[in-house]
Amino acid sequence: MPDPNVRIDRLEDAMGRAFNAIEALAAKEEKLDDAITLLLEAQTKTFEAQAKTEERFEETAAHLRQIDQTSRERDRALDKRVDKLVVAIGQLIERLPV
Repeated sequence: MPDPNVRIDRLEDAMGRAFNAIEALAAKEEKLDDAITLLLEAQTKTFEAQAKTEERFEETAAHLRQIDQTSRERDRALDKRVDKLVVAIGQLIERLPV
């Protein structure tokens, strides 16, 4: 029959190794939790940056549309002025003696 003290020593040794393994796992779990937190924060910042970029693109597109509209309005106004000038020159030429 094996010595009970030897058996108890083996059990205590195994228990000590088990506790050490549990402590190591708990430390690794904490590090993993920290890494996951960092990744989530980075993902959130990335989403925020993407949203800001999309907002800037929309603002730029709206600004470009406004510039285009203003340019078209100026072109139309210039065309009207040129048309009036051409008509006035034509009338002036008609009044000149031949």
